[in-house]
Amino acid sequence: MQPIIKHSVITTYGVLCSLIVGFLLGRFYLLQGQLIEWIGIGTAFRPVFNAVWLLAVGTLIYLVHHTTGQLPKPLPKIKAEFKQTGTASYRYVLLQMVIPAIILTSGTSLGPEATLVSSTALYGIWLMEKCRYLNANWSQLWHRGGWTVLGAFLLPHRYRQTATPHTKERIWTPQTIGFFVVGVISFYLTCKLGGEPSVIVYLGQFNWHPMELAWLLPLMLLGYLIGQLELRLTQGLTALINKWFTHKVACLALGGIAIYLASLWLPAINFSGMANFHLLATSWQQQSIGFLVGSALLKLILLVICLNTGWIGGDIFPVLFCATAQGIAISQLLPHLNMVFVVGVIAISMGGTILESPLVAGGVMGIMFLPPNMLIVSTLVTAILVVAERVAFPRMALLGDQLRQQLLPSNYEN
Repeated sequence: MQPIIKHSVITTYGVLCSLIVGFLLGRFYLLQGQLIEWIGIGTAFRPVFNAVWLLAVGTLIYLVHHTTGQLPKPLPKIKAEFKQTGTASYRYVLLQMVIPAIILTSGTSLGPEATLVSSTALYGIWLMEKCRYLNANWSQLWHRGGWTVLGAFLLPHRYRQTATPHTKERIWTPQTIGFFVVGVISFYLTCKLGGEPSVIVYLGQFNWHPMELAWLLPLMLLGYLIGQLELRLTQGLTALINKWFTHKVACLALGGIAIYLASLWLPAINFSGMANFHLLATSWQQQSIGFLVGSALLKLILLVICLNTGWIGGDIFPVLFCATAQGIAISQLLPHLNMVFVVGVIAISMGGTILESPLVAGGVMGIMFLPPNMLIVSTLVTAILVVAERVAFPRMALLGDQLRQQLLPSNYEN
């Protein structure tokens, strides 16, 4: 009977903590959206205000790096720390859901997903440490009773047991998967009840026709080749920034100037691409090929500059915004094909290549931006890309990894 009670109590505790974590992440998402709307960078031509605000945010980033380190904490750093020590420092996890929200108001061409992923990982490590301690010390806790039991459940900084470093411990168990699902539901409900509009923006309608399927592989290859070209361009730009801008103040100045110019002349490339995806579903479908390709490339350049100069954030939605805009441009060259089909295949192929994660690109595009009856197509494209990445081009992937290790780490962290 006691093992059943033990499992039930620890599971209930994990579920309650997951609900709280989901709520906190939801509040961060709402906060950054509200602050962006309130500050209003790019909503009007305000040269002086934009300059003053960017200077203030740049100063904040500089101070944060000299006190707490980069916020949000980079996911690769969390993984490396966890592998070496069996834990990761989550001392500033609450602060990193406030500071990045302020940074995103500057118009940096990045999104909130970096903070969401980083915070989820840190909260997850903390929760597993609490559950691991409770599971290992259950008998002793109940023998002591009273305040000891209460403290073990309520004190976040005590009664934790880290994982054994350098050992392969199963992270995704039925229990942790359940906690993750509860957290996602809590996050969704917090955003929904907080008035956040739906993030699902369908690009149009798709009507099945055999002719489209004949173009599937050619379009995938085209998207992959363009994605590879742009990936190499981003890596080259990263190398140039790391070579020529070696001081933190110079890095921040470069990023701030780039964001400032965009906010005045092309504000659509500011912020996360998710916030502007409605443009791709409406007015930008009538824009010229030159405008679409030019805007996409400028946003990609701004994205790389921000990532390497301290104006950090998530790159998933910005990259998919760029890929989708170029997909619309390519669809104009193929008017006999369904526009949404062309855009979907190009965006997943190109975005998956630039992000180096077809699963992320295919999952986000298939769920959030492509109509439901294109789910089979998006799944097929994603599956082919995954197989090609892991089986057909293993040598290419190895060379790409070696190149990225040499070029991609930001000099701002050095």
